[in-house]
Amino acid sequence: MKSLRLQKAGLYTKGFNCLGDCGTDHGKLPIYCVEQGFVKKAYASDNKEGPFENAVKNIQDKGLQNSIIPLLADGLIYLNDEIDVVSILGMGGRMIVSILQTADLSHVKRLILIANSENFLLRDFLEQAEWRIIAEELIKENGKFYQLLILEKGLMNLSNIEKEFGPLIIKEKSENFKDMIVLLLQKLIGARVEAKSDSAKKKIETRIKELEEVLM
Repeated sequence: MKSLRLQKAGLYTKGFNCLGDCGTDHGKLPIYCVEQGFVKKAYASDNKEGPFENAVKNIQDKGLQNSIIPLLADGLIYLNDEIDVVSILGMGGRMIVSILQTADLSHVKRLILIANSENFLLRDFLEQAEWRIIAEELIKENGKFYQLLILEKGLMNLSNIEKEFGPLIIKEKSENFKDMIVLLLQKLIGARVEAKSDSAKKKIETRIKELEEVLM
């Protein structure tokens, strides 16, 4: 289990009964969570045959057929009353929203999410759907930054900048967060030099100021 993202995500399944992992790929997260005793049972689902077959093989190789159920399925159509924690990692924010919108989450107590993009869109949907962020982590892996979101049912009210970067990530101001914002600022400063019009330059300057304030 080499992936830092999967290890961090897995920790948040601790103490739950059954995990539903959507887009499981090789089944690594459910295998890790069951092996560690974080959950008693898991469903490992993917809608692509290749990743599904990889998951089946890995589950069999670990002898976990009685604890992990592999499924070839779209989204979370298989949710039932024993699945109390759901993970969706490594998809775009828009895709995660689409999956959650069409799922019956009435028995789910916790969501564990990592979007590869469009975090603003994802948090905006979660706020409206009455899911509340209880923990967040900004993870750096292979030179990229990933926002890990942990949610339980409840209300929250986020500003636009909090929807983009996460209220708890902004509050913590970890070294990873500072590094990410500095990289964004460097790109913007370069773009300001290249800006062809005053309006474009002004827009960039507004964004620079916004990011600088987040670091304070």
